[in-house]
Amino acid sequence: MFLQGQKVGKYEILRSLGSGGFGSVYLARDTWLDIKVAIKVPHKQSTELYKLLKEPRLQAALNHPNIVKVLAAEKEKDVFFMVMEYVKGKSLEKILEKEKILDCERASDIIKQIAYGVDHAHKNKIIHRDLRPSNILISEEGTVKITDFGTSAWLNSSQYASTRIGSPPYMAPEQFMGKASYSSDIYSIGCIFYEMLVGRPPIFDPDPFKILEKAQQGRVTPPRLKNMKIPKAIDALIMKCLAPKVEDRIQSAAEIIRELSKIKGKEEKNGQLEDIFIRIKAREQRQTTLCWNCHRPLPYKAKVCPYCGENV
Repeated sequence: MFLQGQKVGKYEILRSLGSGGFGSVYLARDTWLDIKVAIKVPHKQSTELYKLLKEPRLQAALNHPNIVKVLAAEKEKDVFFMVMEYVKGKSLEKILEKEKILDCERASDIIKQIAYGVDHAHKNKIIHRDLRPSNILISEEGTVKITDFGTSAWLNSSQYASTRIGSPPYMAPEQFMGKASYSSDIYSIGCIFYEMLVGRPPIFDPDPFKILEKAQQGRVTPPRLKNMKIPKAIDALIMKCLAPKVEDRIQSAAEIIRELSKIKGKEEKNGQLEDIFIRIKAREQRQTTLCWNCHRPLPYKAKVCPYCGENV
């Protein structure tokens, strides 16, 4: 819709950043402030402004380091667009296309940051409904940012959002039925975690109805069976996020954060214990000197043999 070098109000279009099902995103320069920004132009340019303002208003209600910040919503020559912070980096989708599988520590850190952002959104009564690798940006410094709230919804008085929408490989069973809730985002987080460690989503099929059927029946192969490097605790956490029934699932993003912190704490504690054992073993290995008189092993740095009393 916009061309490189085109001026749109005070914004100069630098290049296209990509296009999705709901809009196109461009890298632009704010000529007044001399900063780079991301501009999102919805494909559907409705004449009803309140419909266009739904996404920017919803995203602007969130202020968190793990969520892309909305800077403005504008309209120039009948073209409505959103202005957002520009995240210099790559989407998780692009990273996975190149690296296929991430190590457990890196994947856990990414999930923890996603969970922080989701927890903030849920506390503000907002569900994302389309959490997937393409909507997760990772800056060059390693900061994870959730973007694209085009399918998100406010849950003010209702328990769930009734519109059936999302990306099938990352959708919870109830989301297919038009009953997306906070727990549906937890399921999506589990799908992303699974994909980072295994190389593909837990249920992958071109037919959405087959995905729904398998999801409802809980026909998910535990990730550890596909990648034995995954710790049992991480495997259990992912499977609990992917429980087909909402009541059996991890109940909040905050709980994911707590579980990951607990797992990391145990790993660090085990690492410290291992270090202690290595030191003990090293000391034992030093005790190889024998007494010249009775030929028994001497304690480390001993000056007198404790067995025969001879000076050594």
